[in-house]
Amino acid sequence: MKNMFSPRPVKTSTPWVLAAMLTLTVLIPKGALSADCDKPWDSLIRLAAAHIDRVFGDVAASTRAIAGEYVLLYDSAPPLTPTERSAWVESYQVKDKTVGFQSWPGDLHSPPIFQAPYPSFYDYKGITFTDDTFRQLEIFKRLTPVFRAAYRSFDFSWVYVTTAQDKMMIYPYLPLNEAVNNEQPTKQVFYTSADFKNRDVGWTLPYLDLVGAGMMITASYPVYKGDSLIGVVSRDITLKQLSSEVLNHLMVVKGAVAFIVNRSGLVIGVSDSKLSQELDKINSNAAAAVLHYRTEQGLKQLDGKSAVISASAWINQLTETLVAKEEKEYDSPVIRFVQDGRKVLAAKSARTGWYVVSVVQE
Repeated sequence: MKNMFSPRPVKTSTPWVLAAMLTLTVLIPKGALSADCDKPWDSLIRLAAAHIDRVFGDVAASTRAIAGEYVLLYDSAPPLTPTERSAWVESYQVKDKTVGFQSWPGDLHSPPIFQAPYPSFYDYKGITFTDDTFRQLEIFKRLTPVFRAAYRSFDFSWVYVTTAQDKMMIYPYLPLNEAVNNEQPTKQVFYTSADFKNRDVGWTLPYLDLVGAGMMITASYPVYKGDSLIGVVSRDITLKQLSSEVLNHLMVVKGAVAFIVNRSGLVIGVSDSKLSQELDKINSNAAAAVLHYRTEQGLKQLDGKSAVISASAWINQLTETLVAKEEKEYDSPVIRFVQDGRKVLAAKSARTGWYVVSVVQE
């Protein structure tokens, strides 16, 4: 969603991966890393990258499954009755051009709180209602159990559908004063990033949530009825939660630093508290994901992208070396090197191209 959500605790869909990470961590002595320990360290870093792949695969599969249910309900929705139409006409609120319809039980006398376990229904066309408006709201009602089950089984963050007519269903509940930030939803990145050409899941680039959730990435899947686009189903991944889950298990020795960067050096997450504070501060000040681990010279290769480098020269230079080695060792599952007394091991996520990097003093 567009820059407004805070994260819930992450549930991993692959607990055996983390169990393996913990087991491998035990195998590595806490004093120092020797050549004898390279094999389990290799396995650990590769499992971390594989875990990211699996999470992204699960999120993509979830959006496809939700889209399938949406199409079935769209096809089978009965004609709107006068009673249903009257109920919707009597149960809406307006702020600017955003109209929110009552989506919670009638015994609640006021709208639910933020992230309450209810859906939210919005129309961003103002109060120009048609029978199609109310038919779509009835479809949203029938889709609620699907959204609720999807969210409970994999609650990285929000689940939502945006119709081609700028209507939205969002789960869990998003209050009207927050929902107005989505206007106009069909022009927002969570909609336009769907892979319309191949009718498949598309991904946003990492972006910043302005109310404190940190960096997010969204999977969006276009939904068609025949050749007509009817909407886009989206799911978010809160990168701070995902990064913490992965990086915490790479702290194999005292003083180790683990981080995740994409192929251009954009920082996804970092374990060190000082570096993590820098990530949050720079991105928050820029209202965008801009922090890179690159040298000044490397930054010039980013084709005019808005980017800021870290104040820590060592991690900039280290990542610059990684980027250079990646070009020469593209097919290598693990990249290893030593730089300025630091031993570096990096593994690439096949789905994202991101690198999970672990650094320890020799």
